[in-house]
Formats: sequence, structure tokens, C-alpha cells
Amino acid sequence: MRNSLITLFFIAIISVSGFAQDYQYIVAFGDSFTDNGYIDGHGFNRDTNGLVWIEYLAEMINCPNVENRAWGGARTDNGHYMGFDWSGFNWQVDKYDLSTNPEETLYTIWIGVNDYWDNKEDPSNSVENIRVGLNKLIEKGGKHFVVFNNFDLTLSLGYGPNTDYHGLIPVVKELTKEFNAELFSMLYDKTDGLVKLNPEIKVYFIDIYSFMNDLVASNQYHNKPWKGTYQFPDPNKYLWYDEWHPMTSCHKLIGELVLKEMKN
Repeated sequence: MRNSLITLFFIAIISVSGFAQDYQYIVAFGDSFTDNGYIDGHGFNRDTNGLVWIEYLAEMINCPNVENRAWGGARTDNGHYMGFDWSGFNWQVDKYDLSTNPEETLYTIWIGVNDYWDNKEDPSNSVENIRVGLNKLIEKGGKHFVVFNNFDLTLSLGYGPNTDYHGLIPVVKELTKEFNAELFSMLYDKTDGLVKLNPEIKVYFIDIYSFMNDLVASNQYHNKPWKGTYQFPDPNKYLWYDEWHPMTSCHKLIGELVLKEMKN
């Protein structure tokens, strides 16, 4: 009877989130798609009208501790797209020291678009920077990772017909494809991919590129940002909070996307 009760209790725990892994800590690295404002010494602004995806995910998996180290505008190296030499992904990683149980800690990495959004960086360099940062986290003891590719930022209003960046659409689309292909190869190459070389780690790969393409193709959203309109934030009408960043309703969908991948 006692063994039966233990089994039922274990099944009940699994059913809460759909998977057995119990993450008590999330450590998030990234840019403005993850930044939730200046909290505990990290972050610039919350560039959406509510929670960001990592906060939704934490709720979905009942994770009580989120350490969000993302900074808006962060590049994959040490710096920021505006030119100063701090806040970047590798800078974020260098400032971090593991103080929690590695088996209970999930690391999330969504970074890269600030390198090439204006056609000023080779995606190969960006992917190499991410590889370096991930290896640092592994050396610090990290074992469980969520890694995003990048969506096509030219879907955003920042590249609209009357903007300074409209003419960059073709090249930024290609740079995004190059970045995503090289990122996937860096992670999963059968000879020298990060996962191959570090069999002790688990990587949940998030294809945000396909997700956002499908979301835009299957809906008709306003071609203007919600911020400043004082309109009801109808998730069926508004996708973009400002010219570059999605609404919190989209962040919730992204959290669900990550959860789905974690259950696979």
C-alpha cells in the first residue's frame, strides 16, 4: 500500500507540468525579448505590456526562482548594440556564478538579433560567441539549457515601408537564415556539435523562427504598435507592443511553445 501511494504521488507531481524534471531555478540570459526591467541589478526595461515569456514559463512549470540577467540591446559578445562594452551575452555569463543545484537549474539563452539587425555583423561571429558563452556555463556546472534561434525581425513594424530600415529587409532575412542554420549546426553537428561534445547536458531547442512566421501568416494584426494608443490590448488585433517587441499575449504563446518543447 505504501509503495502504491508513493507511485501515485510521483505521478501527480509529473502531471502538474507534464514532465518529471523539477526545476527550482531559472537563470535567463538575453536581450530585450527577455529583459523584464531593472530587478536585482539586471536589466533596462520591460519592452512589453505585461509579463515576458520567461515569467510565463516559470508560472507554467511552477518554478519559484527566476534570475533574469537579460539586458535590452545586448549583443552576443560583451557589449551593447549602441556601442558600450557591457551588458552583452558573454558579459552576462562572466558575471554569473552557479550557486544552486545544477540538476534543478534551467538556463535560457535567447540572443543574437542585435548583432545583425542593421547588417553590421557576420552571423558566424555571433554563433561563435554563443558557443563560447554556452561552454562557459557548462564549465560553471550548467546542465540544462533552453536555446532559441531568432525569428525574422523584418516581420516587425521597425522595418515598415516608411522606416529607415525598410531597404534592409532582404539582407536581414538572409542573415537570420544564416544565423539560425549555423546555430543549429553549432549545437547538433554529429562530429563537433555542443551536444555531441557534452553528452551530460540537455538542450531544449526553440524554433521561434517558424513559430513567428506561422503566427503572422495565420492572423491579421494591426500594422501599428499598441503602445500609446490607449486601446484595449486585444491579442487578436495587436501583435506588436512597439516597433520591435511583441505584446505580452505573444510572450505567453512563446512560454507555451517552450513548455511544449520541454515536454517532448
